[in-house]
Amino acid sequence: MSDAVAADLTEVRAAAELLAFGLQRRARPVEGSDYRALLDRYRTELRFRDVVDTMAEGLGLEALGTPRSGIVLAPEPGGPFATRLTDFRAMDQSERLVFGLVLIGIAAYAYPQDVDFDDPETKLVDLVKVDEFLRAAVDTLKAQEGGEGTPEERARVAAEIYSDMPQLITTQTGRRGRGCTLKAIEDALGWLVDQGAAREATSLGPDVYHLTDRFRLLVADSAGGAALDALRELRAAS
Repeated sequence: MSDAVAADLTEVRAAAELLAFGLQRRARPVEGSDYRALLDRYRTELRFRDVVDTMAEGLGLEALGTPRSGIVLAPEPGGPFATRLTDFRAMDQSERLVFGLVLIGIAAYAYPQDVDFDDPETKLVDLVKVDEFLRAAVDTLKAQEGGEGTPEERARVAAEIYSDMPQLITTQTGRRGRGCTLKAIEDALGWLVDQGAAREATSLGPDVYHLTDRFRLLVADSAGGAALDALRELRAAS
């Protein structure tokens, strides 16, 4: 085997290792770690970056950025690494609509303006405040125009369901029960934690979460939509 081929294979292996770190939600590129060394190579070596990006594309992934928390990878819809709500728990149609509404509500609450996507500081979100924000926004969402099957129609229906849900239902053990909006937000934030897009800020309270760079870059890269745009405008004006 020639030295050139050996060098190429070494780069391919290193690229695969970096992508593997990026797919491990809780991996962190701490000083002196292999992850940090590979991340520094990606940032500074154009050839290595090309190898990583090409390999990621072949796997149905896209590298969105390399903030302090590590390389952020976005899966292509339908790809082998695509996240599906069925991976979370069984949901009926109403629950799926509310889940989607809560996710865009969290995004709008944390990043109301485009400049927020360039801010590397993690955003804090409070579960109760997100609920208050969404309840104040339901009338705006109900006014979304769009025919049957459109994202606007789904936003309208989701807003109607959300506004009809009680804020709190408690179980016999004192926990939040399904069917209330606070539980829906708690579940969505818990799902984001599992995806490496958020982490609990327990020192600040039981219902406070940090949104990570992964979530920031994923939201910035998303197509958005009329509902998200409307919520961001409301949040920016508040």
